[in-house]
Amino acid sequence: MFRWGESGTNPYRGFLALADAIVVTGDSVSMCSEACASGKAVFIAAPEAITAPKHQRLHRELYDAGLARPFNGTYAAWTHPPLNAAGEIAAAVSSLLEPI
Repeated sequence: MFRWGESGTNPYRGFLALADAIVVTGDSVSMCSEACASGKAVFIAAPEAITAPKHQRLHRELYDAGLARPFNGTYAAWTHPPLNAAGEIAAAVSSLLEPI
């Protein structure tokens, strides 16, 4: 466990790299996205009654893309191609730039 504000290097990236599966809370877009970038089994714990609509939309997109599954208290081993939006972002930026 690493407590926010502690001194030393945050082991978060190492945890993602070494995990067999990752369970994240659905209240953080960054946490969901970073977990999906790992290629590991990602489960999102996000009770619908307390999850903001914008987060529910993100979760649905991740589920539909096969990048995550809802966390229901059980574990099943699976993998997916790592989420990597860099190419899509570069193409979008490129399309907005005028040729020089």
